[in-house]
Amino acid sequence: MSDYDSKNWGRLIKFHRQQQGLKQDDVSMGVCTPSYLSRIENGVVIAEQTVYEMLLARLGIDLAQEKDDLEMKRSFFEKIYAKLLSNESLMENEISQLKSFQKEIFQQEIDLLAGLVYSRYLFSIDCLNESRKLLLKIEPFVTWHQDRITQMYIATSTNLHLSFLEFQQIILREKDQHVSNYMNTANRFEQANYYYHLAFAHHRNYSFQQALEYMNSASQAFSHQYKPLFQLKLYSMKGVILNDLHRFQEALVEFGAGQDLLRNVDVVQTPKQWSSLYNNIAYCYECQGSFRKAMSYYEQANRFEEDLHTVINWMRASYQERDEETLKMLLKAYPKDRFNVTHHHYQLLLLKCASEEDFDLTKLKEIEELVFPYFQQQEYYSLTLFYAPLWASFYEELHAYKQATTCFKYALLASEKVRQRMSS
Repeated sequence: MSDYDSKNWGRLIKFHRQQQGLKQDDVSMGVCTPSYLSRIENGVVIAEQTVYEMLLARLGIDLAQEKDDLEMKRSFFEKIYAKLLSNESLMENEISQLKSFQKEIFQQEIDLLAGLVYSRYLFSIDCLNESRKLLLKIEPFVTWHQDRITQMYIATSTNLHLSFLEFQQIILREKDQHVSNYMNTANRFEQANYYYHLAFAHHRNYSFQQALEYMNSASQAFSHQYKPLFQLKLYSMKGVILNDLHRFQEALVEFGAGQDLLRNVDVVQTPKQWSSLYNNIAYCYECQGSFRKAMSYYEQANRFEEDLHTVINWMRASYQERDEETLKMLLKAYPKDRFNVTHHHYQLLLLKCASEEDFDLTKLKEIEELVFPYFQQQEYYSLTLFYAPLWASFYEELHAYKQATTCFKYALLASEKVRQRMSS
């Protein structure tokens, strides 16, 4: 019996003793002193197994049966957790069983394990607030050792931080607490998942070099495993990071590996995966100034699964290619009411105004004051770096040099923020 299990037995003894309204004297008589029982219950000392057996027997609990039941539950939770990590759907009976193990009060480590797996399940069905609420309830019981509770807490909380766009929280926790060390005894797929999420957070934080280092760690941890969907995520994410480092040919190699995987593995051949990959390839060509190629890939991406983010990108590439016919077609096919994401609305507004070339100072100023502070607040630096100089050029055409300078300042600030984060 491990020290960790023994501490759990101590907590179990305390819980059942209090539930039965017994004093420490009543339970310890003939087994140990009341003070020794107190230390057992509070995990201060680790007793011989026979002592736990006698104390639990006095409370009507068979230790051997309890251990078998515990092992059965652990095996079930690990199986469910592994399915959730691999994005596999749970069976109805598995969901019902998982729910049946949930407790209001965490008496043992196994109750925390049940709560963490259920929190991960809630995350998988997009019940993010419920998942976070349960995780916050569990948080005070996390011991921060290389144990399953700590590892599952790190993984699930990282997923939630990403979903709530809390990239700094992930980065700072790793920097201050080195929580990846707690994952060293987890299986390699779990380690790879954590490194992938660290890479994702750093990429969204514009610290691209650090993101690449974590992507390499994820790939190394994942080597020699067959999980095609996760492998596709690794190819795509590494390509996106390399693209933002302006290592375009290397990025295209990663995207090419993703295409090969999609062509040859049926299980990952979904419209969403094809659309996402083609969108990434298109953006890579857009960043290189190959706007016609970018348009072609954006169009292919949109054929697989209509994605309004891809549509906006397609519009932007069409504008840069000066393909007025395609841009007008897209603006007509996708009016404002089709979009529900704020930055999509704003890009649509910018591109529509730019394509019409029928603007005055009042209109330019109105759009500027609406859009660029929002881009700055949301840290959409790449959008600012494209649209702010464009807006400045429109002001210059109208000889409004003061307003043009303001837009250039937006771009300069965004550029400086990116530089600082890339060099951190």
